[in-house]
Amino acid sequence: MEIGNKVYLNNIDQIDEKSHIKVRVLKIWNFVRNNKVCSIEMIIMDEEGTQYQARVFNQNFSRFRHLLKEDESYIVIKPNMAAVTNGFSYTGHKQTLTLDWKSILKKCDDFSGPVNGFMFVDFNSIIEQTCPKDTFFDVIGHIVSFRPLETSNPVPSKHYIKVTLSNLDSVHLKVTIFGSQAYQISEYLKNNPTVNFVVIVMQFLKLNIWNGLGEAKSHFEVTKLFINSDIYEINEFKNKLKCHDNFGITEKSITTLQSYSSSYTDDFKGNFPLKTICEITEPIKEMKFLLVASIVNIRQNLPWYYEACKKCGKKVIPVPKTNHSYTNPEGISETMVVECTNAQCKKSEFQYIIPINVQDCTGTIGLTLFDREARRLLNISAYELKKIHDAAGDSDALFPMQLNVLKNRKFGFVVDITEYNVNNYNNIYTVLRVTEDMSIVCELESKIELMDVISQTDESFTPSTVDKSTATSPCKISGDLKRNLQEIYDVDSGYDLSSTKAKRKSTAEETPLLIPKIEK
Repeated sequence: MEIGNKVYLNNIDQIDEKSHIKVRVLKIWNFVRNNKVCSIEMIIMDEEGTQYQARVFNQNFSRFRHLLKEDESYIVIKPNMAAVTNGFSYTGHKQTLTLDWKSILKKCDDFSGPVNGFMFVDFNSIIEQTCPKDTFFDVIGHIVSFRPLETSNPVPSKHYIKVTLSNLDSVHLKVTIFGSQAYQISEYLKNNPTVNFVVIVMQFLKLNIWNGLGEAKSHFEVTKLFINSDIYEINEFKNKLKCHDNFGITEKSITTLQSYSSSYTDDFKGNFPLKTICEITEPIKEMKFLLVASIVNIRQNLPWYYEACKKCGKKVIPVPKTNHSYTNPEGISETMVVECTNAQCKKSEFQYIIPINVQDCTGTIGLTLFDREARRLLNISAYELKKIHDAAGDSDALFPMQLNVLKNRKFGFVVDITEYNVNNYNNIYTVLRVTEDMSIVCELESKIELMDVISQTDESFTPSTVDKSTATSPCKISGDLKRNLQEIYDVDSGYDLSSTKAKRKSTAEETPLLIPKIEK
């Protein structure tokens, strides 16, 4: 059969029965409804790199199913066109190319276009939601942290893994990967624990908006995943990564974040009393309680990290070390090194100690967010964030702008009023647990509303005014800064949520050794 003139996808309207298109199949999958395959779906690309959606309906499966393969090239003659009706176009075009009873498909051995057709977008454009919203996009980056595979949903296609990618500019992007790709990346990370950095390309992602920030997520079986593959784009990224002065690849590791399992949420369904801020501004007694509030700001000029022992979580302290010279016996020098107060511990690491202000409808109060909860919310370790902060030349007196993602978000908190708070009349409390699960937050809020209704129908109810001097006064917060730090460095572990176990009492004297609470 004679093949006519070549037409490109950008000029698809000009194609006739004598012309042809050369395309490469980038992705192929089945569209299933009611357990029946309704169509074969494809994303194709021509030699100019233009991508288009294509499909074969089930009445023509016998003609094309055996011919079509992913990553293969074809000559298409006499295609048909159909309108996009579902509101989402995989490639941004208003039409899809279809292969029907009169279409002809032949293998192509001289396709001269791109191999993979990646269309990478900048991480900031995703976070700021300026990237394409109604089409797919691609990303490349190396994994800095991930959460274990979540398989609680009975539907396997809804099993997922959350990873945080970093680009060459140290911008971090959260990506949620579902289904078979989630298992693929989970297995790779499990089987390659010693790999210092894992570069991945994710093709055909969709924008996901969470708490006002853009993230990326995979789309059923459409998304393609390349993990440390021997392709040009990944090899080039690795070379640039190794040459980048700010990375220190030899020290790099991937952080495994805590799984957000049901056992974790049990802390919000136990016997802890539910309080509003006006009820707990005065630390009258030791207690653990539940609180629903929004983070309104992060307090400046207070530490947002500290150097802690890797083994026990306590703060390390600088101590002098005498250095003897082997070539000059009289040449003795002294340097400062950090050591844990526990003699059995040796190594240290940076951990979060974020001072936040939270607010509900009754007032505002200060809380301290420690490493475990902060790292789970931020998807980046304090060590990694400090490296980015230092590379930008920012002062330690200012918190990193990355912490701003915590602001204006509503959470459920498990909060601890410790012996130190009571004895020193300090109302900067420690966060033990935090959740953004809307089912939990809404349930707690409904209980607060019910409590309010009951209190207002009580005959003995007398309206009272919130003590603004303790709830919202900036002077109160400012005057407590020095005292806040002492509370933050309390010796109480603060993470035993059992109401039956006895607390470990402070051994501090008038001038206590400041030791952060232990992360378990």
